[in-house]
Amino acid sequence: MTWISDPKCKICGIPFDTDVYDICPSCLVHKPHFDQAIAVFEYNDTSRGIVVGFKHNDRTYIAKQAASWMLRSCKEELRGVNLIVPVPISFFKRLVRKYNQSELLSLELSKLTNIAYIPDVLLKIKNTMQQEGLSGDRRRKNVLGSFGIAVSRKHLLVDKQILLVDDVFTTGSTVNECAKVLKKHGATSVTVITLARVVLR
Repeated sequence: MTWISDPKCKICGIPFDTDVYDICPSCLVHKPHFDQAIAVFEYNDTSRGIVVGFKHNDRTYIAKQAASWMLRSCKEELRGVNLIVPVPISFFKRLVRKYNQSELLSLELSKLTNIAYIPDVLLKIKNTMQQEGLSGDRRRKNVLGSFGIAVSRKHLLVDKQILLVDDVFTTGSTVNECAKVLKKHGATSVTVITLARVVLR
């Protein structure tokens, strides 16, 4: 697998071939709502089996090892983090899949770090098309307004630094929309950690 390390964009985490730049052109033009995104490895032919097996084929045992990799990748960035929040999935997806892979990763990260984990802060409030196969622009439009905050949990976000957890970072549309909602309801910062990241060469 291709593990992601420096040099990379300080905001979205996309790897660079040289260390000339700190921030990629995309983040300079359209600064994301999240403060930083970190991924463990590139999503490619080698890593796809791990991700797909974990996400779709009931290989939930992968969560424990995956969380240890994630912790190794974001250990420094965890300083000051108060709350671990998973990216939610729709009721229908949970019904079919029987679990949310982001929740499993969040739970294992919470065990390793002793940082509070609350699975039902973020809610999927609008059904959307599958993101797979959509262009970057269509992905952004697809997730627009699709996330909300549980009324009973709003007070937990005020003045908190959040670690937002997902399995794969493709264009960043999903985590960006989640970060926007979290900050709108009082979060001071949102750091994203994902297991894999799509890197277009």
